[in-house]
Amino acid sequence: MEHQIHKTRLSLAALAITALFTTGARADLTPLDPVDFSGTGLGAVNTILTITSPGSSSSEIGSVAWNGSADVLSGDVKTGASQTLTRTLGELGVVSADSLRVVFNASEPGNGLNGITLDALTFSAYAPTTGSLIFSASLLAPIAYADTFNGTGNSGFVFGLTSAEAAEFKAAVSTSGFSFDSIRAGLSASASNATGGNETFFIANAGGPVGAVPEPQTYALLMAGLVGVGFVARSRRTG
Repeated sequence: MEHQIHKTRLSLAALAITALFTTGARADLTPLDPVDFSGTGLGAVNTILTITSPGSSSSEIGSVAWNGSADVLSGDVKTGASQTLTRTLGELGVVSADSLRVVFNASEPGNGLNGITLDALTFSAYAPTTGSLIFSASLLAPIAYADTFNGTGNSGFVFGLTSAEAAEFKAAVSTSGFSFDSIRAGLSASASNATGGNETFFIANAGGPVGAVPEPQTYALLMAGLVGVGFVARSRRTG
C-alpha cells in the first residue's frame, strides 16, 4: 500500500513538472566528463534545486519554476535557505548561452560507491515578468552513475549546450524582448537508486559551447570566479 502511494505521488509530481515545461523552444542537455569540484555545498554556489528521497524511498523528483512573480516548487524539494529557488542568469554569472553549465552533485553513502541514476534533468529559462517559458533543454536519456563524489559540496556531473542549441537559446531570448541577464533559470530533475541525499544542482558560467570535453583543470579555473573560492580539480574516482 505504501509503495503504491509513493508511486502515485511520483506520478502526480511528474505530471506537474511536465505541465510546467510544455512551451518554448526545446533542446538537449549534453553530459560532459565528471569533474570533482570541492567547496560547492549549499551557500557556496548558486544552488537552484535540492531534492532528497522521502522516508525509505529510493526515488526522488522535484522542480522549481517561475510564474512571473514567485517560484513554483513541486515534488521532493528542500526549501531551506539557498536550497531551491530560481535565479536570474545575471545573478548566476552566466554571460552567454554558450557558457551555461548545469552541475549535479549526488550525495550518496558508502563513500559515494552506492551510485545513483539520474532519470531526468531539464533546464528552463523563464521571462522575468510574465513567467512564460522561453527555452528549455533536457537530458535525452537516463544516466546511471556507478559511483559519485562523496559528500554534499563535491559536485562532479556537468551538462551544457552544443553550439547549435546555444544559438537556439540566444534566438529565443532575443525574440522574447528581454535582456539575457534578466532571464530566470529553473530546473527539474528526477533520480532513482537514491539512498542518501541531498542531491543538489547549480548553474555556472564555465567556458565555451560543448564540443570537445574540457580537462578537469580547465573547469576548475573557469568556475573559480563564480564560486568565489579556489576550486581544486581532483582526479576522477576510479572505484
